[in-house]
Amino acid sequence: MPRIRLDEGLSLHCAVDDYLWPWEQPTPVMMLHGFARNATFWNRWVPAIAGSRRIYRPDLLGCGPSDMPAASCHFTPDQIAAQVLAVLDALSLPRVHWVGESSGGLVGLLLAASHPRRIASLVLCNTPTRISNEIRGIYSLDQDSTAAAIRAYGTGEWCRRTLGYRLDLDHASAELREWCVAEMDKTRPDIAAALHECFEGVDVVPVLPEIQAPVLLLSGDKSRIASEQQKILARTLPHGRLELFGGYGHGVNLLLPERCARAALDFWRQVEADGGS
Repeated sequence: MPRIRLDEGLSLHCAVDDYLWPWEQPTPVMMLHGFARNATFWNRWVPAIAGSRRIYRPDLLGCGPSDMPAASCHFTPDQIAAQVLAVLDALSLPRVHWVGESSGGLVGLLLAASHPRRIASLVLCNTPTRISNEIRGIYSLDQDSTAAAIRAYGTGEWCRRTLGYRLDLDHASAELREWCVAEMDKTRPDIAAALHECFEGVDVVPVLPEIQAPVLLLSGDKSRIASEQQKILARTLPHGRLELFGGYGHGVNLLLPERCARAALDFWRQVEADGGS
C-alpha cells in the first residue's frame, strides 16, 4: 500500500482498493476514519463500493500504520487538512467523493469549504457540527478534560468507558464492541489526546453555507452526539440531504455498513446524473 511522504519528514499509510480495469475512470472515493480510529473501520464498506469505484483510505499520523509524531505533538485542523491534501496530490486525485465518519466528516466539510474543486460530494456518517459541552463533560470522566482522561486511563480503557456514546450497544455484538476498543487502543494515548484537543476546537457551522458540494448525511436517529446536529447540517448546507436510520444510535457506519455503502452508491449515481463528478 502507498506511503505518502509529508513535508515534516513523516509518512502516511493509505489503503487502496482498486479492482477496476485500467481504462475505467470513475470519480474515486476517499474515506477518512474518525477520531483515534484507522482505515480498517471501513472494511465492511469496501466490497459493495469497490466493484465500481477505486477507494483510498488514509490513516492520519499516529493512527494505523502511519508514522508516529513526537510525543509532544500538537494537531490543528489545517495540519490535518494538509495531510489529506498531500495524499490527494501524491496519488494524482484531483477530485474525490468524500466519505467521513465523525471527525473524518468534519475534515471533509472543512476541505469542501476551503478546496471546493477537490471534493465532488460528501457522505458524512455520525458527523456533528461540533463536540458539544455535554459530550465534553461525559468524555472527561473524572478528569479535567477528555485529553486528560485519555492520558490517565489509556486510549483503550477510555474508549471502553465511553463506548456507548460512539456505538449503539443495543445493536452492537460483543465481538464488535471488543474490536472497536482494541483498534482504538492501537492509537497511543498522547496522540489520541492531541487529536481530541484539535477537534474540540472545530465548529463547522460558520462554513456550512459556503459548501456547494452535495452532501448525504447518515446517522442513527437516537445518536446523542450527532442526531440533532444532523438536522442543523441538513438545514444549513445548500445541498444537504439527511437519511436517518430509525431506532439506531451512534455508529451506523459499523452497525449497518452494507446499507450505508448502498446509500452512498445511489447518492453518487444521482450526483453524477445531475452533472456532478
